Amino acid sequence: MPDQDKIQAVTAEPAAANDEGTEEASPAPEAEGDEGVGPGQQDEYSSNDMGEQAAMAMTGRDPRLTLLWEWQCPLPPSLTLSTRVRVPGVRQDILAVGYGQFEFGPPLSGLVALWSLKNPGYPLWSFPTPSGVTAVDFSVHNPNMLAVGLYDGTLAVHDVKTRQEVPSLSSSAGSGQHSDPVWQVRWVDRGLEQEERLVTISTDGRVTQWATTKGLEHTDLIKLKRTVSKQKVSPAAAAAMRNIKGEAFISRRSSGMSFDFSHRDERMYIAGTEDGHIYKCSTSYSEQYLETYSGHLGPVYRVQWSPFQSNLFISSSADWSVKLWTEGKENALLTFQSANDEVNDVQWCPTNSTVFGTATSGGRIEIWDLAASTLKPIAQHTCEGRMFSCMLFSEESPVVVAGGSNGGIQVLRLLDVDLADDLEAVQTRRLDDAMRANIVKTGVVNVQ
Repeated sequence: MPDQDKIQAVTAEPAAANDEGTEEASPAPEAEGDEGVGPGQQDEYSSNDMGEQAAMAMTGRDPRLTLLWEWQCPLPPSLTLSTRVRVPGVRQDILAVGYGQFEFGPPLSGLVALWSLKNPGYPLWSFPTPSGVTAVDFSVHNPNMLAVGLYDGTLAVHDVKTRQEVPSLSSSAGSGQHSDPVWQVRWVDRGLEQEERLVTISTDGRVTQWATTKGLEHTDLIKLKRTVSKQKVSPAAAAAMRNIKGEAFISRRSSGMSFDFSHRDERMYIAGTEDGHIYKCSTSYSEQYLETYSGHLGPVYRVQWSPFQSNLFISSSADWSVKLWTEGKENALLTFQSANDEVNDVQWCPTNSTVFGTATSGGRIEIWDLAASTLKPIAQHTCEGRMFSCMLFSEESPVVVAGGSNGGIQVLRLLDVDLADDLEAVQTRRLDDAMRANIVKTGVVNVQ
């Protein structure tokens, strides 16, 4: 993902698709054909799947995604785009989108645009950045404050209410600026009595916390270090490891790609790395990992805790797969794979505990439901000739937003998928039932 052009930052949550003042475009025809490659590799468990057709027959549903409209920012033709999206906690009809081009060579500028459902044709406001935008996030308590991570390692904080292009706060070499791209930035809510903390992760190996009361003051939560996997490997891989035994790493620093903080304990977080490992860490310990999770064979682009089951989390990777993990186990519970494409983003649905979505480099937005099938997505949307770099569920309506390599932000309607916002106990029981139905312990560890 770092060497590809894409919409690199989207933060906000769209309101209902038929919100007053908006005009729905005619739905695009549904993409035909679902060339799934069958089940992905199962780590320590195998899947007891009902099958997509059986699930549809039982529910009488026909899940699908249809295109409502696409936001396309008028930009200089020299700027090829990559996007990430994010939504503020108050204005659910506002979407922040970061754009950038990421290539080795001279630094290239980027752009941040704020879109509204009330004007699908043109952004409310946009401002340029000195480097490509790799991440954006709105403050929880002060939703007018937008944190922006850049490809050159800069962290900037903009007050979107003032509409000033110059950031209110910005990191520098003397204030702990990252030396590599900032691949994720997040305001971490610690309650009303404590100040939000701003956290970033970079391929320079640092997970860094920033205080914003007196400028940007940084504290490194951890400097990621490479570890050796304890997993069983194939004979060929073992022979290759013996051949290089004794050679020193070029660098013992591990490159960070993504992170997420636990909903159960604000001190705990997981970090995905370029090596394929995922580490469980604590803000109380800066020199060691609490747990290591192994299984991905490529960079881990996204990790996210389940909003309904505090010990479960999900990850997406360049190795074409999505994996479901639980605390306390090194190997993944389930692996999902529908095609031979990098999975650039994965997001849990905020209103259904068994549903998650993915964005792939093959131009596919896929919706999965653990309660229906672990072999194939229940719905998908395909765009030929582009890659999707990010996606986001709306918290208030059956809408999915996706950013792609052409700089467009597609707004998709999710049809015939149960998104009822039930009580948390009901959601937890639904997820537990799906896990029991689909995961059967075999006692055999598959080589990955």
